[in-house]
Amino acid sequence: MKKSYYFAELSASYDAEIQDLLNDSEGKSALKLRLKEKRQELKSILPMIEFSPEMVVPVFYDGFSFPNPKAMAAAVMCEPDDGDFPSWDDVSAVVKLESWAAPYLAAVLAEGAGEAFMVTAACLEFIRKFDHSAPQSASKNDDDDDEERGDEEDRSSRNSDEEGDDEDRDLAEAGDDWLGEQGFDSLKS
Repeated sequence: MKKSYYFAELSASYDAEIQDLLNDSEGKSALKLRLKEKRQELKSILPMIEFSPEMVVPVFYDGFSFPNPKAMAAAVMCEPDDGDFPSWDDVSAVVKLESWAAPYLAAVLAEGAGEAFMVTAACLEFIRKFDHSAPQSASKNDDDDDEERGDEEDRSSRNSDEEGDDEDRDLAEAGDDWLGEQGFDSLKS
């Protein structure tokens, strides 16, 4: 999924925030409890919507559905400082907010930066749900998958190293040929 620089950076931070909320210190699933805590803390974390929105967006985790994904795909391409950044009115017309999130929406919209934050929140949730190139959540923590990925990465790394060696040789030969054409002695011994 193509994203503006703003959303590419924030989506990585948001993913990291969700990863932090997934498990407690003993490795047990804690997402549901931690999301509930975030929602209860909204008033105290509300000032963060301007400087660290990814810390507040979990309040709206799974709070949006996206009946118009094309419009949302266009929204995630926008930068907040550009004149084309959508308004909350534009975005709210193409998303559906779950009824349980209505009180949180009202609290956020009461803030000066609330509308821009809600656009950001909807876009980050859209990216989380639909960006298949984004890191997958750690909800399945299977050692076999990790080992398989490691094996694939090792093979890929070896192949790219071998390709890199071939490319280096080809480049060296091309450089040597060019130097010879320019009248210089060959570097080959």
